Amino acid sequence: MQTLILMLIVAALTFDYLAEKGLAPGMLAYMQELLSLVAAIYVVAAGVRDRFRFVRAEYWVLFGALAFVVAAGAVVNNMDSGPLFAGMRTYLRALPLFFLPAVFLIDDRRLRQQLLLVLALALVQVPLAVYQRMTMWAKGHISGDWVIGTIMNSGVLSIFLICVACVLTGMYLRNRLRFLPYAVLVLLILIPTTVNETKATIFLAPLGLLVTFLAGSDPGKRARNTTIAVLVIAAFAAIFIPIYDYYVKPRWGYGIVDFFMMEGRLEGYLKKDATIGSEEAGRIDALVVPLRELARDPGQLAFGFGIGNVSDSALGEQFVGEHFRRLAPFRISQASVLLMETGVLGLALMLLFCWMVFRDAWVVGRRDTGLHGALAIGWMGGMAVIFAATFYKQMATYGVAFLFWLFCGIVAARRMRLALSAPEPARVQRPRTASARFRTAP
Repeated sequence: MQTLILMLIVAALTFDYLAEKGLAPGMLAYMQELLSLVAAIYVVAAGVRDRFRFVRAEYWVLFGALAFVVAAGAVVNNMDSGPLFAGMRTYLRALPLFFLPAVFLIDDRRLRQQLLLVLALALVQVPLAVYQRMTMWAKGHISGDWVIGTIMNSGVLSIFLICVACVLTGMYLRNRLRFLPYAVLVLLILIPTTVNETKATIFLAPLGLLVTFLAGSDPGKRARNTTIAVLVIAAFAAIFIPIYDYYVKPRWGYGIVDFFMMEGRLEGYLKKDATIGSEEAGRIDALVVPLRELARDPGQLAFGFGIGNVSDSALGEQFVGEHFRRLAPFRISQASVLLMETGVLGLALMLLFCWMVFRDAWVVGRRDTGLHGALAIGWMGGMAVIFAATFYKQMATYGVAFLFWLFCGIVAARRMRLALSAPEPARVQRPRTASARFRTAP
């Protein structure tokens, strides 16, 4: 099973790109789903035998609620089978990986192999992103949207690399990396985020690193580690801003700092006063306009237009959602897609899931002194980034979703293993009073 996990990590981070570029057969792009299906069969077989005892009951309640929301959305909207199937495929294809660590023991040795492989593939993004930027620049394409690495989207690439930087920070805080290698790796890993014009990086990177440093520091070292965090963020900003400005000033006429400081510029980026029928929308519009549409029907407000009913599909026209063309401009962030397809309840449940994993990471980071504890510290920062990025970028359709569910499952399962392996507290025998001895005397 470890071999399957390693294969799946490679597939999730590279196979879409290789198939898109014609460097491998097109069917290779579906390998990650095939591997996830094999994992699902293993999860069911092993889970039934083991009674899924390393899955917290709260997760069963949450996933049961999500299943109810999906079913109710299909009924309320009288959905066709095609879009429903396409939506189920998109949302559920990576879910078995969350349960896999609960039925397959991922010890520190196996986890180290997985993390080293992810790091290696993250480092591959650096020269590839620089090459993509130089190539597009030479062809006259001045936008950084073409800098996608092997992740197939510039924004998702940045989110992935920032999460890797957070995990590296967890390794440093647990003394598994010295400061110099740590600083070099983090700054190197974040180079693609400086050339792909991902504006959110200037918020997401500091957020992830600060949360990791603060959550992973002992009280006596918190001030020292906060200082280090500020220095690392300052060094990154000193690299990020000049490189970013070098590429955008020829097009904008001003830099990234001016973008956020100019009156009305940021507001115009986030909110374009879009309505149904508009060709483009801001990120605020992507939430406000669909919410207004859903509010016309209480059932749709609660359960959405139905899973897959606002999505396109490569499977064919019969699998395209009924509302896709009407609401396509508002499919900007994962939050807006979840809101439209699963309603207020579905979005709230997924945000609750992120919080539950964050809490599990907190517990593991405090109790586990091994590699899992270091991962958990970094994953707290990663979950903070993913929570915020939910309102920035759509992520479920990309291969990184497989890694998201896998590492959430590793952290969640580790918490249960720690809880079940902890010795029960000794029972204290209270001295019996004379009256009690009298009452129990024969």
